[in-house]
Amino acid sequence: MADQAKKLPWDPWKNYDISQRELKAIRERAKMRDAMKAEWQKKVTDPYRGSHDGGHIFDPAVQRFMSMRATNFDHFKVTPKTTWFGFLYIVLPVGLLTYISTKDKEENEAKLRSGQVPYKDRLWKFMY
Repeated sequence: MADQAKKLPWDPWKNYDISQRELKAIRERAKMRDAMKAEWQKKVTDPYRGSHDGGHIFDPAVQRFMSMRATNFDHFKVTPKTTWFGFLYIVLPVGLLTYISTKDKEENEAKLRSGQVPYKDRLWKFMY
């Protein structure tokens, strides 16, 4: 099995279409990411975290996400795409379900009132 891994025609961990400059930038960003992860881990595992800063770690990314969620409707723009989306996924299903259930209820009620369905064969006989 290990011999088959060595005989791959290409190495998935090597990028041949990236210049040396881009590769260096990718490695620098990876180092920065690792440093940020280490700093975050240090803050999270600090046993004295509750004694200062109120026990809260401020994360700007989480703050941006929560702000975006709170002000989402303020930035909403009505476009033909959002209009059709709302119609197809909200208005149309509710309208169809309402129409089908009302029609079914009316047909069932008409059969029950005309006597086509005997009382002993009625479903939901205690509801009508």
